[in-house]
Amino acid sequence: MHIPEEKISEVLNASDIVDVISDSVILKKAGANYFGLCPFHSEKTPSFSVNPGKQIFHCFGCSAGGNAFSYLMKYHGISFPEAVKMAARKYNIEIENEALSPSIKKEFEIKEGLFRINQTVMGYYHDFLKDSHKAEAARVYLKKRGVSEEIIQEFRLGYSPEGWDTIVNLFRKHKILNKNALQSGLVLERKQKDGFYDRFRNRIIFPIFDINMQVAGFGGRVMDEGMPKYLNSPETPVYFKGRMLYGLHAAKQFCRQEGFVYIVEGYFDFLSLYQHGIKNTVASLGTALTSDHVRILKGYAARMVLVFDSDTAGISAAKRSIKIFLQEGVDIRILVLPAGNDPDSYVVKHGRDAFIELASNARTVMQFLLKVSMDTHGSSVEGRIKVLEDMKQYLILIQDSALRSLYVKELAETLKIDEKAVLEKVREYYLDNPSSTLNNCKENENDLESDRREEQIISMMLNHPETIPLIKTKEVIKYFYSERLKHLATKILSVDPDNNTFITSVMTKMDNNRDQEILASYAIQDSFSEEDVHGKALSLINRIIRIRIKQENTLTNKIISAEKGCDSELIELLKKRQEEIRQLHHR
Repeated sequence: MHIPEEKISEVLNASDIVDVISDSVILKKAGANYFGLCPFHSEKTPSFSVNPGKQIFHCFGCSAGGNAFSYLMKYHGISFPEAVKMAARKYNIEIENEALSPSIKKEFEIKEGLFRINQTVMGYYHDFLKDSHKAEAARVYLKKRGVSEEIIQEFRLGYSPEGWDTIVNLFRKHKILNKNALQSGLVLERKQKDGFYDRFRNRIIFPIFDINMQVAGFGGRVMDEGMPKYLNSPETPVYFKGRMLYGLHAAKQFCRQEGFVYIVEGYFDFLSLYQHGIKNTVASLGTALTSDHVRILKGYAARMVLVFDSDTAGISAAKRSIKIFLQEGVDIRILVLPAGNDPDSYVVKHGRDAFIELASNARTVMQFLLKVSMDTHGSSVEGRIKVLEDMKQYLILIQDSALRSLYVKELAETLKIDEKAVLEKVREYYLDNPSSTLNNCKENENDLESDRREEQIISMMLNHPETIPLIKTKEVIKYFYSERLKHLATKILSVDPDNNTFITSVMTKMDNNRDQEILASYAIQDSFSEEDVHGKALSLINRIIRIRIKQENTLTNKIISAEKGCDSELIELLKKRQEEIRQLHHR
């Protein structure tokens, strides 16, 4: 452990796993557990379970599982100490960096240093926009775009001056090391290697916040026709384009309230909708949407509406995104605005209610794709065949077979083609392109299942720790065939069974995520009633011991008999069988 165990226990005791996971997954209570859509694999029916009593989660679809720390690690892609620190910050518990190993401490310091740098630079750009006479053109520009003072303040908009060394000098003033300055992405090294220059110059600046309200990066927009129109921070240890959405930190509560989210492309599109009261909105930072983006949004909204311009670029962007949404099993609608409009200009010109009314008639994915394809190819015989060619690649991505059947029927009627012919085309495409269909995210388990009784002992230890003294006394663990389960059981026995957070404490003892997932699956499903649990435990223990001894004795006796009869071929077969049994369970 890089953090003292007593501090880990303190954070664990203060954390509530339902509270932690609810920050990124919509959970609904069902009996003793809470259920939601798993953020780690594609699904439409909730299989992700959270048990508040045991403080664990488990997905019945992809087998992800663990405690609050495991979840934070997997969801945010962070290390164990970072997860502990994130939970500690949520519950206002202090953790000293000195308690960490040198390597982990260094990693923390790099990230915290970058967050501090970004915070400083955000403050500088924001103050410059508000107070400097050199930012007058920027203030006029924002006013002309209809951006209010309240929005400027809430999202900490700023302005980067025209000079090449404004931030370079700011870093020098704050004594920020060159390597840290470069790592922030806010400055670049000159070609001659004789100094540095600012990345953002003469641009409106949009700080990009992560969901923890920390400044992860920046976006900058020119105020004229200069290129590139938008410029974003490069990827850094704290800024990941494939996982971040502009405005999510402010919009997430409104997405949950409304039950759906609008996804737009640009900063101004987001700010304009937000300012007009359409706050369940995020922007994609000008990058292609990823599966991570969609899975993150699934934690805040069950339905999503893609809002794109009606130009060719907007249509192309929508088409590129659709496969990801279909693969993730999301209820998605496509809103293509009237010609000549983007979300910003439309809501400014027509108002909030008109936008919402237009959005209420947003097309389904298939309606959108069919219209685009027919607009492209026309309705001639040749055109309809090309439309079918376009559509079949999307039809196989629809997970719900009933929904797919309805779309096939609708397509056949629209194109005036026999439904069987459409199905045949889809089937041909499926057979020719198996890799384009949905992949099951559940790992292929090549390992053979261990003896169910050994798994039951593990489950009993986790759910009924009062049986642990009996399990210790009988020394049943040494009779396990499965080396993995024997290892897990030994770890469980090292934890005080009287601990109030027994299961979560056991989780912290595990060596890797896979072990945590296995334990979570055993802990989430308790098949033992409270009545006579000790009697059931004793029966299970005795049976495991009896079967192991009998099997080994039988083989040993056969080997002895074969040796007496000098049957070398049988001896080899029996020894091979012994080795097979050992290998079968040595996982």
